[in-house]
Amino acid sequence: MERLQNALHRAREKRGEAAESTMRTAKPRSGGGGGGNSAEIAARWEALKPFTPNPRALQQTRVVSYFGKQQATPFDLMRTKVVQQCKAKGWKRLVVTSATPKCGKTTVTANLSFSLARQTDLRIMVIELDLRRPSLAKVLGLKEPHYFAKVLAGEERAEDHLVCHGGNLAFGTNLAAEANSSELLQSIKTRETLQALEEYYKPDLTIFDTAPLLASDDTIGFLEYVDAALLIAAAEQTTIEELDVAESEVSEMTEVMGVVLNKCRYSAGGYGYEYGYGYGYGQY
Repeated sequence: MERLQNALHRAREKRGEAAESTMRTAKPRSGGGGGGNSAEIAARWEALKPFTPNPRALQQTRVVSYFGKQQATPFDLMRTKVVQQCKAKGWKRLVVTSATPKCGKTTVTANLSFSLARQTDLRIMVIELDLRRPSLAKVLGLKEPHYFAKVLAGEERAEDHLVCHGGNLAFGTNLAAEANSSELLQSIKTRETLQALEEYYKPDLTIFDTAPLLASDDTIGFLEYVDAALLIAAAEQTTIEELDVAESEVSEMTEVMGVVLNKCRYSAGGYGYEYGYGYGYGQY
């Protein structure tokens, strides 16, 4: 982890203060979240189709934060830092992405979401935008024919493709790939649909699980819409060069909230600690 941090620090310095200044003065992108605790908003969430995960399925896909306790600690640490930064800066929209495929970004997204939802005063909406290789439904154990891409295109209603767990955690997933993903994600219709979704459900935070940055232009074209991005790196897989390129791409469009080192094991006393599932907490 120290080597990763040092390498990223050096890379940031090389990019210079000019790029950083441009990023800091960019126009805020926060949308119509805010939430509140009104009965009307709560009723809208309660009206969504309920989702009760299968604990055995979540164990198999390593969504351990659903169960809480010690095994959820790395994701609870991440949750706390995410909430602190979002509250301090007024952020409402967060992308979770990676430089390359198979870094575990979708599993991290699911774990972070359930951890956030255990804070019952928060309303969290998770939208799957990795439309070329959607996997969130599989990770969650959802088998219903939900296609949130059709909602983005304005073809179907959001409530027909959203499920809700615990009254404060909603998921919009896709059971199959979308042929024209890049065009859809960069369309005005998608922006309008997501804005309307925020205004209606008032989530405190919307998390977007997006495609790997270096695999296509899907995520790059969407970054200008969000407030910040969380980069997932896989231990012994993601190279420093790939991570540096990914961070540079993100910082040109939005804020880099942090980097999470995934698929690793830490001993107790480090940034996190080993809990038997091969995931580790990354330093922000």
